[in-house]
Amino acid sequence: MTFEAELRLPAVAKIRLPAFVTLIHFFFISMKNFFLLLACFFAAFSLDAQDSLNMTRLGRWDDNSLPLAFAYDLQYSGCWGMALNGREYAVLGGAAHVLFFDITDPVHPELIGKFAGTSNNTLWREFKSYKNRIYAVSDNTSEGLMIFDMQQAPDTIVRTYWSNEFFNSAHTITLDTTSGRIYLNGTNVANSGLLVLDVSQNPDKPEFVANVTLAGGYIHDSYVRHDTIYASSGYEGYYIFDFTDPLHPDSLAQVVTGGYNHNSWLNPEGTYAYYTEEIPDGRPIHIVDLQSLGVDGLEIAGTFFDQLLNVDSVKAIAHNVYIKDHLLFDSQYEDGLLVYDISNPTQPVLVAHYDTHPENTKYHKYYGNWGNYPWLPSGTIIAGDMQNGLQLLKLDLPLAAQSPHQEIGVTLYPNPVIDRFTIQLKDYSGIWSYRLVSATGQVALAGQKSGTSQEILLPATISAGFYMVEIQTDNGRKAMRKIVVE
Repeated sequence: MTFEAELRLPAVAKIRLPAFVTLIHFFFISMKNFFLLLACFFAAFSLDAQDSLNMTRLGRWDDNSLPLAFAYDLQYSGCWGMALNGREYAVLGGAAHVLFFDITDPVHPELIGKFAGTSNNTLWREFKSYKNRIYAVSDNTSEGLMIFDMQQAPDTIVRTYWSNEFFNSAHTITLDTTSGRIYLNGTNVANSGLLVLDVSQNPDKPEFVANVTLAGGYIHDSYVRHDTIYASSGYEGYYIFDFTDPLHPDSLAQVVTGGYNHNSWLNPEGTYAYYTEEIPDGRPIHIVDLQSLGVDGLEIAGTFFDQLLNVDSVKAIAHNVYIKDHLLFDSQYEDGLLVYDISNPTQPVLVAHYDTHPENTKYHKYYGNWGNYPWLPSGTIIAGDMQNGLQLLKLDLPLAAQSPHQEIGVTLYPNPVIDRFTIQLKDYSGIWSYRLVSATGQVALAGQKSGTSQEILLPATISAGFYMVEIQTDNGRKAMRKIVVE
Protein backbone atom coordinates (compact mmCIF):
# COMPACT_ATOMS: atom_id res chain seq x y z
CA MET A 1 0.00 0.00 0.00
CA THR A 2 1.27 3.45 -0.81
CA PHE A 3 0.23 6.90 0.35
CA GLU A 4 0.81 9.83 -1.97
CA ALA A 5 -0.45 13.40 -1.76
CA GLU A 6 -1.07 15.55 -4.78
CA LEU A 7 -1.19 19.30 -4.24
CA ARG A 8 -3.31 21.64 -6.31
CA LEU A 9 -1.96 22.19 -9.80
CA PRO A 10 -2.49 25.19 -12.07
CA ALA A 11 -5.08 24.74 -14.76
CA VAL A 12 -3.86 24.04 -18.26
CA ALA A 13 -5.93 25.43 -21.10
CA LYS A 14 -5.74 26.08 -24.79
CA ILE A 15 -4.93 29.73 -25.61
CA ARG A 16 -6.22 31.30 -28.80
CA LEU A 17 -4.98 34.67 -30.04
CA PRO A 18 -7.63 37.19 -31.04
CA ALA A 19 -8.47 36.36 -34.62
CA PHE A 20 -8.00 39.83 -36.11
CA VAL A 21 -4.52 40.29 -34.56
CA THR A 22 -3.33 36.97 -35.86
CA LEU A 23 -4.75 37.51 -39.33
CA ILE A 24 -3.07 40.93 -39.69
CA HIS A 25 0.23 39.47 -38.57
CA PHE A 26 0.12 36.73 -41.18
CA PHE A 27 -1.11 39.08 -43.86
CA PHE A 28 2.17 40.96 -43.71
CA ILE A 29 4.10 37.69 -43.83
CA SER A 30 2.44 36.20 -46.90
CA MET A 31 -0.95 35.78 -48.52
CA LYS A 32 -0.44 32.03 -48.42
CA ASN A 33 -0.14 32.01 -44.65
CA PHE A 34 -3.06 34.41 -44.42
CA PHE A 35 -5.41 31.95 -46.06
CA LEU A 36 -3.93 29.05 -44.09
CA LEU A 37 -4.63 30.82 -40.81
CA LEU A 38 -8.10 31.80 -41.97
CA ALA A 39 -8.88 28.13 -42.47
CA CYS A 40 -7.51 27.31 -39.03
CA PHE A 41 -9.61 30.08 -37.50
CA PHE A 42 -12.83 28.64 -38.88
CA ALA A 43 -11.79 25.15 -37.78
CA ALA A 44 -11.27 26.43 -34.24
CA PHE A 45 -14.54 28.33 -34.37
CA SER A 46 -16.37 25.13 -35.30
CA LEU A 47 -15.27 23.56 -32.00
CA ASP A 48 -17.29 26.18 -30.14
CA ALA A 49 -20.28 26.27 -32.50
CA GLN A 50 -21.64 22.94 -31.28
CA ASP A 51 -24.85 21.33 -32.51
CA SER A 52 -27.21 21.21 -29.57
CA LEU A 53 -30.80 20.92 -28.43
CA ASN A 54 -31.86 22.16 -24.98
CA MET A 55 -28.27 21.87 -23.70
CA THR A 56 -25.50 24.41 -23.20
CA ARG A 57 -21.80 23.97 -22.55
CA LEU A 58 -20.74 25.80 -19.39
CA GLY A 59 -17.02 25.08 -19.54
CA ARG A 60 -14.34 22.95 -21.11
CA TRP A 61 -10.82 21.74 -20.30
CA ASP A 62 -8.37 20.19 -22.75
CA ASP A 63 -4.58 19.90 -22.85
CA ASN A 64 -3.14 18.75 -26.16
CA SER A 65 0.31 18.31 -24.61
CA LEU A 66 -0.87 15.23 -22.72
CA PRO A 67 0.15 11.82 -24.13
CA LEU A 68 -1.96 10.01 -26.70
CA ALA A 69 -2.94 6.37 -26.30
CA PHE A 70 -1.83 3.89 -28.94
CA ALA A 71 -5.02 4.08 -31.02
CA TYR A 72 -7.74 6.48 -32.23
CA ASP A 73 -5.89 9.68 -31.21
CA LEU A 74 -7.30 9.04 -27.75
CA GLN A 75 -6.17 11.30 -24.90
CA TYR A 76 -9.06 10.73 -22.47
CA SER A 77 -11.43 7.93 -21.46
CA GLY A 78 -13.89 7.47 -18.58
CA CYS A 79 -15.15 10.19 -16.23
CA TRP A 80 -16.97 10.44 -12.90
CA GLY A 81 -18.03 13.07 -10.38
CA MET A 82 -18.37 13.83 -6.68
CA ALA A 83 -20.00 16.46 -4.47
CA LEU A 84 -18.24 16.96 -1.14
CA ASN A 85 -18.18 19.70 1.51
CA GLY A 86 -20.15 22.12 -0.63
CA ARG A 87 -17.91 21.75 -3.67
CA GLU A 88 -18.14 19.65 -6.85
CA TYR A 89 -15.40 17.64 -8.53
CA ALA A 90 -14.80 15.76 -11.76
CA VAL A 91 -12.32 12.97 -12.43
CA LEU A 92 -11.19 12.16 -15.98
CA GLY A 93 -9.06 9.33 -17.29
CA GLY A 94 -6.03 10.29 -19.39
CA ALA A 95 -3.79 8.00 -21.42
CA ALA A 96 -1.09 8.39 -18.76
CA HIS A 97 -2.84 10.06 -15.80
CA VAL A 98 -5.85 10.26 -13.54
CA LEU A 99 -6.96 13.92 -13.66
CA PHE A 100 -8.98 15.73 -10.99
CA PHE A 101 -10.87 19.01 -11.38
CA ASP A 102 -12.65 21.45 -9.13
CA ILE A 103 -15.82 22.28 -11.11
CA THR A 104 -17.68 24.20 -8.41
CA ASP A 105 -17.50 27.05 -10.92
CA PRO A 106 -18.24 25.02 -14.07
CA VAL A 107 -17.43 27.94 -16.34
CA HIS A 108 -13.82 27.81 -15.13
CA PRO A 109 -12.87 24.18 -14.37
CA GLU A 110 -9.59 23.97 -12.47
CA LEU A 111 -7.13 21.08 -12.64
CA ILE A 112 -6.29 20.23 -9.02
CA GLY A 113 -4.69 16.80 -9.28
CA LYS A 114 -2.70 14.81 -11.84
CA PHE A 115 -1.60 11.28 -10.90
CA ALA A 116 0.57 9.22 -13.23
CA GLY A 117 0.02 5.50 -13.66
CA THR A 118 2.44 2.87 -14.89
CA SER A 119 1.40 3.22 -18.55
CA ASN A 120 1.65 6.19 -20.90
CA ASN A 121 -0.85 4.87 -23.41
CA THR A 122 -3.80 3.10 -21.86
CA LEU A 123 -7.07 3.28 -23.78
CA TRP A 124 -9.25 2.65 -20.72
CA ARG A 125 -9.64 4.25 -17.32
CA GLU A 126 -12.87 3.94 -15.34
CA PHE A 127 -14.01 5.23 -11.94
CA LYS A 128 -16.63 4.86 -9.23
CA SER A 129 -17.09 6.60 -5.85
CA TYR A 130 -17.83 5.46 -2.29
CA LYS A 131 -18.20 7.83 0.64
CA ASN A 132 -15.45 10.41 -0.02
CA ARG A 133 -13.21 8.14 -2.07
CA ILE A 134 -12.67 7.69 -5.81
CA TYR A 135 -11.81 4.15 -7.01
CA ALA A 136 -9.93 3.86 -10.33
CA VAL A 137 -9.06 0.95 -12.63
CA SER A 138 -7.46 0.67 -16.04
CA ASP A 139 -7.20 -1.97 -18.73
CA ASN A 140 -4.14 -3.18 -20.69
CA THR A 141 -1.90 -2.10 -17.75
CA SER A 142 -0.54 -3.59 -14.54
CA GLU A 143 -1.81 -0.75 -12.35
CA GLY A 144 -4.37 -2.70 -10.35
CA LEU A 145 -6.60 -0.56 -8.13
CA MET A 146 -6.08 3.08 -7.11
CA ILE A 147 -7.99 4.76 -4.26
CA PHE A 148 -8.08 8.55 -3.82
CA ASP A 149 -9.16 10.36 -0.65
CA MET A 150 -11.03 13.59 -1.51
CA GLN A 151 -11.59 14.84 2.06
CA GLN A 152 -9.00 17.60 1.79
CA ALA A 153 -9.84 18.64 -1.76
CA PRO A 154 -9.46 20.99 -3.49
CA ASP A 155 -6.16 21.76 -1.71
CA THR A 156 -4.91 18.18 -1.45
CA ILE A 157 -5.93 14.86 -2.95
CA VAL A 158 -4.32 11.79 -1.39
CA ARG A 159 -3.76 8.54 -3.24
CA THR A 160 -4.16 6.22 -0.25
CA TYR A 161 -3.88 2.90 -2.07
CA TRP A 162 -2.22 1.73 -5.27
CA SER A 163 -1.71 -1.99 -5.63
CA ASN A 164 -2.09 -4.94 -7.98
CA GLU A 165 -2.47 -7.31 -5.05
CA PHE A 166 -5.78 -8.63 -6.38
CA PHE A 167 -5.53 -7.98 -10.13
CA ASN A 168 -3.36 -6.20 -12.67
CA SER A 169 -6.01 -4.79 -14.99
CA ALA A 170 -9.79 -4.44 -15.10
CA HIS A 171 -11.94 -3.15 -17.89
CA THR A 172 -14.57 -1.54 -15.67
CA ILE A 173 -15.49 -1.19 -12.00
CA THR A 174 -18.91 -1.48 -10.34
CA LEU A 175 -19.44 -0.34 -6.76
CA ASP A 176 -22.42 -1.02 -4.51
CA THR A 177 -22.57 2.02 -2.23
CA THR A 178 -25.05 0.24 0.06
CA SER A 179 -22.92 -2.81 0.87
CA GLY A 180 -19.47 -1.38 0.14
CA ARG A 181 -18.69 -4.17 -2.30
CA ILE A 182 -16.57 -3.59 -5.39
CA TYR A 183 -17.17 -5.75 -8.46
CA LEU A 184 -14.30 -5.83 -10.96
CA ASN A 185 -15.33 -6.57 -14.55
CA GLY A 186 -13.01 -7.97 -17.20
CA THR A 187 -9.98 -8.53 -15.00
CA ASN A 188 -6.82 -10.38 -16.01
CA VAL A 189 -7.45 -12.94 -13.22
CA ALA A 190 -7.84 -16.45 -14.59
CA ASN A 191 -11.35 -17.95 -14.64
CA SER A 192 -12.88 -14.74 -13.33
CA GLY A 193 -16.34 -13.63 -14.28
CA LEU A 194 -16.43 -11.19 -11.36
CA LEU A 195 -13.78 -10.41 -8.79
CA VAL A 196 -15.44 -9.13 -5.59
CA LEU A 197 -13.74 -6.94 -2.95
CA ASP A 198 -15.11 -5.22 0.15
CA VAL A 199 -14.29 -1.71 1.43
CA SER A 200 -17.15 -1.33 3.89
CA GLN A 201 -14.90 -1.64 6.94
CA ASN A 202 -12.03 0.47 5.64
CA PRO A 203 -12.47 2.47 2.40
CA ASP A 204 -8.68 2.49 1.87
CA LYS A 205 -8.09 -1.22 2.48
CA PRO A 206 -9.94 -3.62 0.15
CA GLU A 207 -10.64 -7.10 1.46
CA PHE A 208 -10.95 -10.10 -0.85
CA VAL A 209 -14.46 -11.61 -0.96
CA ALA A 210 -14.73 -13.88 -3.99
CA ASN A 211 -13.55 -14.65 -7.49
CA VAL A 212 -16.39 -16.38 -9.34
CA THR A 213 -16.87 -17.87 -12.78
CA LEU A 214 -20.31 -17.08 -14.18
CA ALA A 215 -22.51 -18.08 -17.09
CA GLY A 216 -21.63 -15.78 -19.96
CA GLY A 217 -17.94 -15.75 -19.08
CA TYR A 218 -16.21 -12.41 -19.54
CA ILE A 219 -18.17 -9.43 -18.20
CA HIS A 220 -17.47 -6.16 -19.97
CA ASP A 221 -19.41 -4.01 -17.50
CA SER A 222 -22.11 -4.43 -14.89
CA TYR A 223 -24.70 -2.56 -12.84
CA VAL A 224 -25.61 -3.45 -9.25
CA ARG A 225 -28.70 -2.80 -7.13
CA HIS A 226 -29.71 -4.64 -3.93
CA ASP A 227 -27.00 -7.31 -4.41
CA THR A 228 -28.30 -8.06 -7.91
CA ILE A 229 -25.77 -7.85 -10.74
CA TYR A 230 -26.89 -6.91 -14.26
CA ALA A 231 -24.00 -8.10 -16.41
CA SER A 232 -23.15 -7.00 -19.93
CA SER A 233 -21.29 -10.04 -21.20
CA GLY A 234 -20.28 -8.96 -24.69
CA TYR A 235 -21.43 -11.26 -27.47
CA GLU A 236 -22.81 -13.75 -24.92
CA GLY A 237 -25.63 -11.34 -24.04
CA TYR A 238 -27.22 -9.86 -20.92
CA TYR A 239 -27.21 -11.80 -17.63
CA ILE A 240 -28.69 -11.18 -14.19
CA PHE A 241 -27.25 -12.73 -11.01
CA ASP A 242 -28.22 -12.69 -7.33
CA PHE A 243 -25.03 -11.94 -5.35
CA THR A 244 -26.59 -12.01 -1.87
CA ASP A 245 -24.08 -14.79 -1.22
CA PRO A 246 -21.09 -13.76 -3.35
CA LEU A 247 -19.45 -17.16 -2.88
CA HIS A 248 -22.48 -18.90 -4.38
CA PRO A 249 -24.28 -16.46 -6.72
CA ASP A 250 -27.53 -17.54 -8.35
CA SER A 251 -28.25 -17.09 -12.04
CA LEU A 252 -31.65 -15.39 -12.42
CA ALA A 253 -32.09 -14.76 -16.15
CA GLN A 254 -30.35 -14.16 -19.44
CA VAL A 255 -31.06 -13.05 -22.97
CA VAL A 256 -28.94 -13.27 -26.11
CA THR A 257 -28.86 -9.76 -27.51
CA GLY A 258 -27.31 -10.05 -30.96
CA GLY A 259 -24.59 -7.41 -30.63
CA TYR A 260 -21.74 -6.81 -28.17
CA ASN A 261 -23.56 -6.07 -24.91
CA HIS A 262 -21.60 -3.14 -23.47
CA ASN A 263 -23.28 -1.51 -20.47
CA SER A 264 -26.66 -1.03 -18.80
CA TRP A 265 -28.54 1.00 -16.18
CA LEU A 266 -31.92 0.63 -14.43
CA ASN A 267 -34.75 3.12 -14.17
CA PRO A 268 -35.50 4.37 -10.61
CA GLU A 269 -38.33 1.88 -10.09
CA GLY A 270 -36.16 -1.07 -11.15
CA THR A 271 -38.84 -2.19 -13.60
CA TYR A 272 -36.79 -1.68 -16.78
CA ALA A 273 -33.13 -1.92 -17.76
CA TYR A 274 -31.57 -0.13 -20.73
CA TYR A 275 -28.49 -1.58 -22.39
CA THR A 276 -26.13 -0.54 -25.17
CA GLU A 277 -24.37 -2.71 -27.73
CA GLU A 278 -21.12 -1.20 -29.00
CA ILE A 279 -20.56 -3.59 -31.91
CA PRO A 280 -21.59 -3.45 -34.70
CA ASP A 281 -22.16 0.26 -35.19
CA GLY A 282 -25.75 1.45 -35.41
CA ARG A 283 -27.15 -0.90 -32.75
CA PRO A 284 -30.11 0.65 -30.88
CA ILE A 285 -30.45 0.96 -27.13
CA HIS A 286 -32.60 -1.92 -25.90
CA ILE A 287 -35.26 -1.80 -23.19
CA VAL A 288 -35.55 -4.90 -20.97
CA ASP A 289 -38.74 -5.56 -19.03
CA LEU A 290 -37.71 -6.77 -15.54
CA GLN A 291 -41.21 -7.04 -14.09
CA SER A 292 -41.56 -10.75 -14.84
CA LEU A 293 -38.02 -11.61 -13.75
CA GLY A 294 -37.99 -15.03 -12.16
CA VAL A 295 -41.32 -16.00 -13.72
CA ASP A 296 -41.14 -15.61 -17.47
CA GLY A 297 -37.49 -14.62 -17.84
CA LEU A 298 -36.43 -11.50 -19.72
CA GLU A 299 -38.36 -9.76 -22.46
CA ILE A 300 -37.14 -7.02 -24.79
CA ALA A 301 -39.79 -4.32 -24.42
CA GLY A 302 -38.49 -2.09 -27.22
CA THR A 303 -35.56 -0.31 -28.78
CA PHE A 304 -34.67 3.28 -29.63
CA PHE A 305 -31.87 5.02 -31.48
CA ASP A 306 -31.25 8.50 -32.85
CA GLN A 307 -28.16 9.40 -34.82
CA LEU A 308 -27.43 13.03 -35.59
CA LEU A 309 -25.64 12.64 -38.93
CA ASN A 310 -27.50 11.52 -42.03
CA VAL A 311 -25.00 8.98 -43.39
CA ASP A 312 -25.37 5.47 -44.75
CA SER A 313 -21.98 3.82 -44.17
CA VAL A 314 -20.63 3.72 -40.61
CA LYS A 315 -23.39 4.45 -38.10
CA ALA A 316 -23.40 6.11 -34.69
CA ILE A 317 -22.58 4.04 -31.58
CA ALA A 318 -24.40 4.28 -28.26
CA HIS A 319 -21.55 3.65 -25.79
CA ASN A 320 -22.58 4.26 -22.15
CA VAL A 321 -25.98 5.04 -20.63
CA TYR A 322 -26.72 6.39 -17.14
CA ILE A 323 -30.04 7.35 -15.58
CA LYS A 324 -30.91 10.18 -13.21
CA ASP A 325 -34.56 10.23 -12.09
CA HIS A 326 -36.45 9.75 -15.37
CA LEU A 327 -33.77 11.08 -17.70
CA LEU A 328 -31.47 8.72 -19.58
CA PHE A 329 -28.07 10.14 -20.57
CA ASP A 330 -26.55 8.40 -23.60
CA SER A 331 -22.86 8.98 -24.39
CA GLN A 332 -22.99 8.30 -28.11
CA TYR A 333 -19.39 8.80 -29.21
CA GLU A 334 -19.23 11.30 -32.11
CA ASP A 335 -22.84 12.44 -31.62
CA GLY A 336 -21.93 13.61 -28.12
CA LEU A 337 -24.42 13.40 -25.25
CA LEU A 338 -28.09 12.57 -25.93
CA VAL A 339 -30.77 12.90 -23.23
CA TYR A 340 -34.06 10.98 -23.23
CA ASP A 341 -37.18 11.38 -21.13
CA ILE A 342 -38.08 7.84 -19.96
CA SER A 343 -41.11 8.80 -17.84
CA ASN A 344 -42.90 6.31 -20.06
CA PRO A 345 -40.25 3.55 -19.82
CA THR A 346 -40.98 1.92 -23.18
CA GLN A 347 -41.44 5.20 -25.07
CA PRO A 348 -38.22 7.22 -24.64
CA VAL A 349 -38.33 10.74 -26.07
CA LEU A 350 -35.18 12.57 -27.16
CA VAL A 351 -35.37 15.91 -25.32
CA ALA A 352 -31.81 17.25 -25.48
CA HIS A 353 -28.40 16.66 -27.00
CA TYR A 354 -24.99 18.30 -27.18
CA ASP A 355 -22.27 17.48 -29.69
CA THR A 356 -18.96 17.29 -27.81
CA HIS A 357 -17.19 16.22 -31.02
CA PRO A 358 -18.29 18.57 -33.83
CA GLU A 359 -15.26 17.83 -36.01
CA ASN A 360 -16.91 14.82 -37.60
CA THR A 361 -18.84 15.00 -40.84
CA LYS A 362 -19.16 11.21 -40.85
CA TYR A 363 -18.77 8.49 -38.23
CA HIS A 364 -15.36 6.96 -37.56
CA LYS A 365 -16.49 4.70 -34.68
CA TYR A 366 -14.17 5.32 -31.72
CA TYR A 367 -14.02 9.09 -31.26
CA GLY A 368 -16.06 11.50 -29.13
CA ASN A 369 -18.05 11.25 -25.90
CA TRP A 370 -16.98 8.22 -23.84
CA GLY A 371 -19.10 8.65 -20.72
CA ASN A 372 -20.97 11.09 -18.51
CA TYR A 373 -21.94 11.82 -14.90
CA PRO A 374 -25.37 13.50 -14.44
CA TRP A 375 -25.91 13.37 -10.64
CA LEU A 376 -24.23 16.52 -9.26
CA PRO A 377 -26.52 18.60 -7.00
CA SER A 378 -25.94 21.77 -9.04
CA GLY A 379 -27.23 20.11 -12.20
CA THR A 380 -23.85 20.38 -13.94
CA ILE A 381 -23.36 17.37 -16.21
CA ILE A 382 -19.86 15.97 -16.68
CA ALA A 383 -19.02 14.56 -20.11
CA GLY A 384 -15.63 13.23 -21.20
CA ASP A 385 -14.69 13.47 -24.88
CA MET A 386 -11.83 11.20 -25.95
CA GLN A 387 -10.17 13.91 -28.02
CA ASN A 388 -11.72 17.15 -26.70
CA GLY A 389 -11.40 16.55 -22.96
CA LEU A 390 -13.66 17.59 -20.12
CA GLN A 391 -17.01 19.09 -21.12
CA LEU A 392 -19.33 20.63 -18.49
CA LEU A 393 -22.93 20.88 -19.67
CA LYS A 394 -26.36 21.88 -18.41
CA LEU A 395 -29.93 21.20 -19.46
CA ASP A 396 -31.69 24.38 -20.56
CA LEU A 397 -35.33 23.44 -19.99
CA PRO A 398 -37.22 21.85 -17.13
CA LEU A 399 -38.30 18.28 -17.73
CA ALA A 400 -41.95 19.27 -18.03
CA ALA A 401 -41.10 21.46 -21.01
CA GLN A 402 -39.08 18.66 -22.61
CA SER A 403 -41.83 16.05 -22.84
CA PRO A 404 -43.94 16.72 -25.94
CA HIS A 405 -44.68 13.02 -26.43
CA GLN A 406 -48.21 11.70 -26.40
CA GLU A 407 -48.95 8.05 -27.01
CA ILE A 408 -51.53 7.22 -29.62
CA GLY A 409 -54.09 4.48 -28.98
CA VAL A 410 -53.33 1.35 -31.01
CA THR A 411 -54.85 -2.11 -31.24
CA LEU A 412 -53.18 -5.05 -33.01
CA TYR A 413 -55.03 -8.21 -34.03
CA PRO A 414 -54.84 -11.14 -34.29
CA ASN A 415 -52.05 -11.86 -31.83
CA PRO A 416 -50.34 -14.36 -32.14
CA VAL A 417 -49.85 -13.74 -35.87
CA ILE A 418 -49.48 -16.29 -38.65
CA ASP A 419 -49.10 -14.38 -41.91
CA ARG A 420 -50.84 -11.02 -41.40
CA PHE A 421 -52.18 -8.67 -38.76
CA THR A 422 -54.13 -5.41 -38.60
CA ILE A 423 -53.03 -2.14 -37.00
CA GLN A 424 -56.01 -0.15 -35.72
CA LEU A 425 -55.37 3.48 -34.69
CA LYS A 426 -57.71 5.39 -32.40
CA ASP A 427 -58.73 8.96 -33.34
CA TYR A 428 -56.16 9.34 -36.12
CA SER A 429 -56.62 9.03 -39.88
CA GLY A 430 -53.49 10.76 -41.24
CA ILE A 431 -50.15 9.37 -42.42
CA TRP A 432 -48.18 7.12 -40.09
CA SER A 433 -45.16 4.83 -40.28
CA TYR A 434 -44.50 1.46 -38.68
CA ARG A 435 -41.53 -0.81 -37.97
CA LEU A 436 -41.47 -4.47 -36.98
CA VAL A 437 -38.38 -4.98 -34.79
CA SER A 438 -37.08 -8.37 -33.65
CA ALA A 439 -35.95 -9.20 -30.11
CA THR A 440 -32.35 -8.62 -31.20
CA GLY A 441 -33.10 -5.16 -32.58
CA GLN A 442 -33.24 -6.03 -36.29
CA VAL A 443 -35.86 -4.24 -38.40
CA ALA A 444 -37.77 -7.05 -40.08
CA LEU A 445 -40.38 -4.90 -41.84
CA ALA A 446 -41.09 -1.19 -42.23
CA GLY A 447 -43.48 0.97 -44.17
CA GLN A 448 -45.83 3.94 -44.29
CA LYS A 449 -49.61 3.90 -44.22
CA SER A 450 -52.59 6.22 -43.81
CA GLY A 451 -56.03 5.91 -42.30
CA THR A 452 -57.23 4.39 -39.08
CA SER A 453 -56.91 0.72 -40.02
CA GLN A 454 -54.41 -1.16 -42.19
CA GLU A 455 -53.63 -4.83 -42.74
CA ILE A 456 -49.93 -5.75 -42.72
CA LEU A 457 -48.75 -8.81 -44.65
CA LEU A 458 -45.71 -10.60 -43.28
CA PRO A 459 -43.04 -11.80 -45.70
CA ALA A 460 -42.66 -15.57 -45.95
CA THR A 461 -39.04 -15.27 -44.80
CA ILE A 462 -39.86 -13.82 -41.39
CA SER A 463 -38.84 -16.03 -38.47
CA ALA A 464 -41.10 -17.09 -35.63
CA GLY A 465 -40.69 -15.25 -32.34
CA PHE A 466 -41.82 -12.09 -30.63
CA TYR A 467 -41.47 -8.64 -32.21
CA MET A 468 -42.12 -5.03 -31.26
CA VAL A 469 -44.37 -3.00 -33.56
CA GLU A 470 -43.28 0.64 -33.40
CA ILE A 471 -45.72 3.24 -34.76
CA GLN A 472 -45.23 6.97 -35.25
CA THR A 473 -47.67 9.47 -36.72
CA ASP A 474 -46.73 12.50 -38.78
CA ASN A 475 -47.52 14.76 -35.82
CA GLY A 476 -45.04 12.93 -33.57
CA ARG A 477 -47.33 10.66 -31.56
CA LYS A 478 -45.93 7.20 -30.92
CA ALA A 479 -46.91 3.75 -29.75
CA MET A 480 -45.23 0.39 -29.25
CA ARG A 481 -46.91 -3.01 -29.04
CA LYS A 482 -45.64 -6.57 -28.82
CA ILE A 483 -46.75 -9.35 -31.15
CA VAL A 484 -45.84 -13.02 -31.44
CA VAL A 485 -45.25 -14.52 -34.90
CA GLU A 486 -45.95 -18.25 -35.10
